[in-house]
This record gives sequence, structure tokens and C-alpha cells, in this order.
Amino acid sequence: MSRTLALIATALCGIAAALFFYDKGRATPLPDGTSDKVACVSYAPFNRDQSPFTEDLVIPRAQIERDLAALSAFTGCVRTYSVDQGLSVVPEIAENLGLKVYLGAWIGRKDAKNQAEIQRLIAAANAHPKAIRGLIVGNEVLLRGEQTPAALAGYIAELRKGLAEPLPITYADVWEFWIKAPELAQSVDFVTIHLLPYWEDDPTPIDTAIRHVMAVWKEVATAFAPKPILIGEVGWPSEGRRREGAEPTLRNQTRFVREFMAAAEAAGANYNLIEAFDQPWKRLLEGTVGGAWGFFDADRVEKVYTKGPVIEWPDAPRWIGLAAVLALLPLGWSLIRRERLDAAAAAILALGGWAAGAALSLQTHHMIAASRTLDEWAVNGGWLALSVVGAWMLVRALAGLTVPVVPLPRGHALSLPVLRFAGVVGMAIATLGLLFNARYRDFPVSMFLIYAVGFAVLRLPAPPREQKAVALLLAAAALGVLINEGWMNTHAWLWAATAWVLAAATVITKRREARG
Repeated sequence: MSRTLALIATALCGIAAALFFYDKGRATPLPDGTSDKVACVSYAPFNRDQSPFTEDLVIPRAQIERDLAALSAFTGCVRTYSVDQGLSVVPEIAENLGLKVYLGAWIGRKDAKNQAEIQRLIAAANAHPKAIRGLIVGNEVLLRGEQTPAALAGYIAELRKGLAEPLPITYADVWEFWIKAPELAQSVDFVTIHLLPYWEDDPTPIDTAIRHVMAVWKEVATAFAPKPILIGEVGWPSEGRRREGAEPTLRNQTRFVREFMAAAEAAGANYNLIEAFDQPWKRLLEGTVGGAWGFFDADRVEKVYTKGPVIEWPDAPRWIGLAAVLALLPLGWSLIRRERLDAAAAAILALGGWAAGAALSLQTHHMIAASRTLDEWAVNGGWLALSVVGAWMLVRALAGLTVPVVPLPRGHALSLPVLRFAGVVGMAIATLGLLFNARYRDFPVSMFLIYAVGFAVLRLPAPPREQKAVALLLAAAALGVLINEGWMNTHAWLWAATAWVLAAATVITKRREARG
């Protein structure tokens, strides 16, 4: 290995890391929204530690009061999806705050539960009819295949009979399912459609997302005229995997909201944005992106503003600080041990430490955003610990310093060849997951960048044939991921490039040595 090559590689990686953090921390100007308030937002009350899957959970009234009070400065209307788990008090609290409500009943497979939910909806609506803008019987039930249009019409009819005074009633689903079941429109007073460009089978990039939304709205409005149309869910996520050209970022989320507000106002479209607060429990169903649609985070800190510049990572200084602390470790360790360093070695330790520290900081950021279950925390945390040790070993090796073997239980040891194999196997497993079950999986490139770059520069002895086979599998699977994801997906490109570099560092080594 040439130390000149190591110096160039660490310098380039260090510059790339600095530019990345600069981009995340800079203020990006965007056109302001048309108003300080949006028309309506979806409200799910669950905080960071709560989930609707906890059947005996009842959200405290005080928590709902705090949430709706905060939202009253952001919107004049909220949409709910259930009247169970304490949500039946929403109309009363909303009325006191001057908010209107699209009050929803959750409809699933079990008729007994559905009947009970309809009765709760009737009671809440009759108690506070002045707060009700509309009643929504079921959310994406047809999409989930849990009821038929005829069954939904029956629940709607039952609701009508129970109301003390007439109130507008609707059903909400993805717009394609309304087109497939137009007969359901006879049972409702207005049609509620969901339009999420990110989630559609053909994802729409942010540059054309608003045009797509408004075109579909016009198509549905024409198909169901003269029924009024409510866009019941429309929005953009702030974090998670890219789908073709649709990238979840806070900048894109803010841009979408502001541009959509203007387009909806110009067209006279009624809408409800998704959603008020980030919902971490949704990560169990939809991966990282599922919990990142809120205008406030799970701790009720506002993320999306209708006016002013946008900073992608408002907490960027925290992650830069973590990277800087980690960057000092390789050089600090060497100085503490009073190792003799020439200028090139010191520079590689400093630059490589900064580049590795940045990757580890990003890996920590991803771990916090993506981990949901105890198993995921254990896997992501364990891999982060391995990456810290691996980064220290690789930076020392690139600087031409002695790399101690780290002892492991049962007489095993962590050496650079073992570390390389662990990186190839870990990325191969992740790549196969992306190849065969990709929809809700991220591209955690930061977990493998250290291994790919480090072993591409560092020259190691050739591995056993079996390890080369795993590397070839990784390279082939990465190509399959790129083909599946489409050429517009830059996250997939970065993942594939990282995989190919790591695979090449494993496979090509022996050929290079043979030529020498």
C-alpha cells in the first residue's frame, strides 16, 4: 500500500464529509407558503413511546389537550382516524380551541369491533356537532382488503341513522381504490382521496409532485362530479429511503407543503395534510420513512414551517461535534502511546480519523432514526461498536502503524482480514434484503463506507475462496438492487458503488499480488 494513496484517499473522504455536513447544516431559502396556517392536518396522538397496537392504551386527555393547543397555531382543523383509545374527547377539546374536526372511525376485519367504533363515533358527533366538519367511516379499508364496498356502505348507513342531526359523511382511501369502487360514492356526501406521490407504485420526484397531485385531483373530481372531493391525505416524508426519484428530506417536505398550499388555494381544492406529529410506531410497518411525515417531531418540536429558510438538520452541530470527537481518537491514541510519527502518518491519522468519525456519526444518526425493536437496537448497536473498532484499526493500518489484534471470546481474535470478511458478509446480507424485500428498507451506506474505502486502499493478503464467493454474490446482488430501484435512485447508486468497491477489494487483491 502506498502511503501517498492513503493520504489522498483520506483527504478526499475528509473533504466529502465536510461538504456533507455543510449541506445538512446550511439554511436553504424556499418560497414562503401562502399562509401561516394550513387548512387541516391528520392527528394521531401517539408520542415516541406509544402505539395503537397497545390495545389497552388510553391516551390521557391532558396529552390531547396539549397537542391540539400546539396545533391550533398551525392549522384550523384536524383529522382523526379513530374514536377509540381516548380519542373520543377530540371534538370537545377542538371546539374549546376553535378547531374543526374530520372525525374518523377505524374499520377493520372484525364486525364487533367495527360496530363498537361506529357507536363511539355517533356518541362523539352527537355530543359536539358544531366541531364536526365531516365524519370519516374507515381509512384505506379497501386497500387493505378488509371489507367490501357493500359492507362499508352498511356501516355508513348505520352511522346516518344514529346521528341526532345530519352531518357530512365520507370514506377515505387511495384514489385508485375509489376509481375501482365508484358505487361507494352513492353512500357518501363527499369523496375523500389519498394522494401521496412518494408512496405510489410509480413514485413522483419532488419537482413534478405538485403537478401530479393536482392532475389526479382533477381526474377524480371529474369522475365523481358533482360530489365534492376532499384530498384527505397529501404530504411528503422528511427522512427514509429514496424511491426512484422521490427523496425524503426536510427540504423536500417543506417545499411540498408550501407549493401544495399555493396550488390548492389557486384551484379551490379542499385538503388535509399528513401529518401533525411524527409517529415512530409506524416504522414497524413502513420502515424509517413511516415515522417521518410529521410537521412536528415525536417530541412535539416543530419541523416544518410555512415561511422562512429550511435547515435539513437543525441539530447538525451535534453530529459534527460527535464526528470531531471520534476524529481525535486515532491521533490521540498514538500521541498517548508516544508513537513516533512522521508528517504523512500524522496527516493520515488526522484526515482518516475525521473521515471515519464522520461515517460513524452518520451511522449513529441512522441507528437512532431506524431502530425500532430491541433486536434492531442490538444489531445496529453491535455493528456500530464493530465499526468503531474497525475504523481505529484501518486508520492505523493506512498510516503504516502497528495494528493490534483485538481478542474475542472463545479464543478468537478480530484482525483486519476478519474485519474485511465481516464487512462483506454484513453488506451482502443487507443487499439481499434490499433485493428481495426492499419497499421499507433503508440504504444504510454509512454502515459500510469505512470497510469499502479502507480495504480498497489497504492491501491485504487474498482471502479464502469462500470469502471471494460471498464478495461476488454481494456485487451481483448490488447490481440487482440498482436495476430494481431504477436509474434515478441516487441512494441505490451510492449503495451499489459502495458494494462494488468492497467486493473488488476482496476479489481483486490476489490478482494484483500475483502480478507483483
